[in-house]
Amino acid sequence: MTRAHGIRAFVARLEGGIGTRRGTAVVLGVALGVYGLQSIALPVIPGRDFGTYLRFYVQMFDWDSVLPMSMLFRTPVAPLVVGGSLDLLGGYGTQVLMALLYATSIVCWTRIALTVSHRAALLTATALVVYSGYGILFHMLSSDSICAFVFALWALTLTRAWRQPSPAWYALLGLVTAAAALTRPGYQVLAVFALIPLVRAAPWRVRVASTVSCLAVVAIVLGAWTVNNGLRYDDYAVARGGGAFFPFYRAFVTDRIVSPENGPASRELADAVRTRLLAEEPYSSYRITLDEFFGQGSPREFEDVVGLTDRVWGWSSDYAQMRRVGVEAVRAHPRRYLRGVGTTLLDELASPLYVALPRRAESAPTPNATPASPAHETSATSLRQLPEPSEGEQIPAAHQGFFSTTPDGSVREVWTSATDHGVVFADPRAQRRFADVDADSARLDALVPP
Repeated sequence: MTRAHGIRAFVARLEGGIGTRRGTAVVLGVALGVYGLQSIALPVIPGRDFGTYLRFYVQMFDWDSVLPMSMLFRTPVAPLVVGGSLDLLGGYGTQVLMALLYATSIVCWTRIALTVSHRAALLTATALVVYSGYGILFHMLSSDSICAFVFALWALTLTRAWRQPSPAWYALLGLVTAAAALTRPGYQVLAVFALIPLVRAAPWRVRVASTVSCLAVVAIVLGAWTVNNGLRYDDYAVARGGGAFFPFYRAFVTDRIVSPENGPASRELADAVRTRLLAEEPYSSYRITLDEFFGQGSPREFEDVVGLTDRVWGWSSDYAQMRRVGVEAVRAHPRRYLRGVGTTLLDELASPLYVALPRRAESAPTPNATPASPAHETSATSLRQLPEPSEGEQIPAAHQGFFSTTPDGSVREVWTSATDHGVVFADPRAQRRFADVDADSARLDALVPP
């Protein structure tokens, strides 16, 4: 037997066993082993927006949150998994849980590929195990890794429902779809797959019952969460903030095509920025002009636009003004916007692996020790005395942080200098509760493996 023939025979045995229970166990075991090897170099670490998930978790069971936006902007599944696992299992127990989610997701995709062929299943399992980027995703505690697991589970459920159409299977699909939407709100679009039974070759009674059962479960679960948000935070929505992000965020932060010249909504926003924001800290000390605000827009300025919109146009407007400004920007610069989207897609395909490793806290730069006399102080000298903002930004922090906006303006950020500021609550009890929330979040954060 030649070596090539032996290799083909070995691959054939692997393909033959991939669909068995033993094969599933082998895939699970190999995936866990790979995750363990990766953990030697990279244990679980705080992922993107990690702190916001902890803050959500510690407030989840309080009827009145001190920061409503922190509860409305996120959905509950990722905070429950991230915060709950740290709280109940500790840091290393959380690492075991993430390993199980990673390995189970690979089993899910392998079972999906098995519906095509045994070879497709073997290639899928091999590719996911070999590609380190997929494994490293599950080393980061955030919604990204939870989304990857839930989406794999959703895809497997959809595959089973397609192959065995019945109201029961589609009701289960509706449940997993709702879970996906409660992990990341954008997954609400997956509800459209409830219509799949209508194109299946089955009795109309089964088709309609399957679609209705799927949609009913989605509506009941997401509807219940919507009512929860409405009763607790006066916002009947699965999540708040969609209007602020699409398409405004990209137009403002990435492509920087938002300008007062784009249209009436843009001019209204510019007037509000000029009169209600640029005269406040830190913009006044850093002498940020209107042209600089829009021409060099960044996430910190974006946070201030969100808070400004809530104060000027009202909490109930749901960021309709920002949506109009974003649409005006895209209409005024369609080629630049489309080119930017295309470039981002190509960058994601070319470099899909990105890990933001935790960095040690850096001491803030200190101002110039010998300030000039106020009578002879120049603009350039004054700016040199200010600490340079981190991450290449124009300002050290937003005037009012994203999560500090409230329906009644009961939370403010008070600035005592160009760099020093703190969150102040109208109700002293809320101030104490905020301190408790920070302490609880810090306790969970300390449990993450070093």
